[in-house]
Amino acid sequence: MTVGLDIGNHSIKLVKMLHRRGSPQLVAAGIHELKPETIVGGEIKNKEALIEAITTLIHRTDSGIKEVVMSLSWSYGVLGDRIHLKSQKGTADEELIFFEAGQRPPFDVENITLDYKILRRNVETSDMEVLLVAAKNQVMQTYIDAVMEAGLRPIVIDVDAFAFANAYNYTVGVSDPDEVVALINIGDNLTNISFLKGGVYHSTRDVSTAGDYFVKYLMRQFKINREQATALLKGRDAEKYDPAQVARAIEFSCEELSLGIDLAFQYFQSSEKNAKVQKIILCGGGACIPNVPEFLGRRHDAQVLVLNPLASIPKDEEMFPTPIPDTVSTLLTVAVGMALRKV
Repeated sequence: MTVGLDIGNHSIKLVKMLHRRGSPQLVAAGIHELKPETIVGGEIKNKEALIEAITTLIHRTDSGIKEVVMSLSWSYGVLGDRIHLKSQKGTADEELIFFEAGQRPPFDVENITLDYKILRRNVETSDMEVLLVAAKNQVMQTYIDAVMEAGLRPIVIDVDAFAFANAYNYTVGVSDPDEVVALINIGDNLTNISFLKGGVYHSTRDVSTAGDYFVKYLMRQFKINREQATALLKGRDAEKYDPAQVARAIEFSCEELSLGIDLAFQYFQSSEKNAKVQKIILCGGGACIPNVPEFLGRRHDAQVLVLNPLASIPKDEEMFPTPIPDTVSTLLTVAVGMALRKV
């Protein structure tokens, strides 16, 4: 069994997976919205409210859960870099990697926890391409403390971008080693764009335009409150508004999001000799906003899909007697990616 716990700025998501021979099985899942200002910009502002929310979600989904895999956002407290090294006889790879990391400015501080993954290795030339990841201890510890005070034990600390990539690779698979995919997680306060090449993680960039931008723009355009604007983005009470005006407002917000995506794509292409992004995969609350996938597909000349990470995963029929809507499944993407890990 593995339980993925995704703590976001707007809500917390939980997925419990039973690892059977052949394929995993979904046995529990849930989403719980946080009180406003509980977490702001990745910083826990109301620890008691977060603990209460985690406890409530656990009791509502599976009160027997004691251990979880949790993640940190690449945007808050996590540093990353790709380096190229040569293996050396008589020196362990880990020793060589950590020594090299210590020479680099983002990693030469004492208050971090460092880990790495060897992405590619050429045995003939001894070349290695390594992804370095460092989490700031202070940020990581605040989340660990909150989770432990909620009665849970974190057994693995993951990164949102890696969990998304894990869910994507499991769901879709990789057929073309040169295929470039942009995984775009449109959250409440921030949009994360991670690039995969041939299914292998490359890098992550942040865009400040996210779901909250759409909400605030609708609030200004239609002189409505946040609750009404949020409902409108979810397709509720749409008959109260002029459809053409709503479509224009969403398109304007999409254009702002696209400008940030353009910059991220340019960054990737500059490092990969103009490699073109062929596919865009969306997840998060912003992926469910009407017309967003269609607009991004036209704007960036790429195939756009909203990921359903549970599409190919069998479900416990007693726990899930009815199908899980796609708009709910995509919100669970990061939690699914963590729960798919066997630990």
